[in-house]
Amino acid sequence: MYEIQGLSKAFGKVIAELRVKRGISQEKLAEAIDSTNVYISLLESGLRKPSLNATILIAQNLDIQPDKLVHAVTEQLKQHTVGKHES
Repeated sequence: MYEIQGLSKAFGKVIAELRVKRGISQEKLAEAIDSTNVYISLLESGLRKPSLNATILIAQNLDIQPDKLVHAVTEQLKQHTVGKHES
C-alpha cells in the first residue's frame, strides 16, 4: 500500500509535467478550476492532497481522462518506490 505523502508527491509531479507539456501556467490552471496558483503550487509540490472534485477538474483542464491521470500517478509512484528500494 502507498503512503499518502508519496501519493501526493506523485500526483503533484504528474500534474506539473502535464501542465508544462501543454504550455499551461499555474495561474491559468488555477483559474480554470476556480482556485489559486498557490493551491496548484502546493499540489505540485506534494504539500496538499486534492479533493476528488479538484482531481476531475484538473484532469479535464489538462486534457486527460481522470482514470488516465490516476494511472499516470500510480505509475509515477511505482517508479519512485522501485527507485527507493534499489538504493
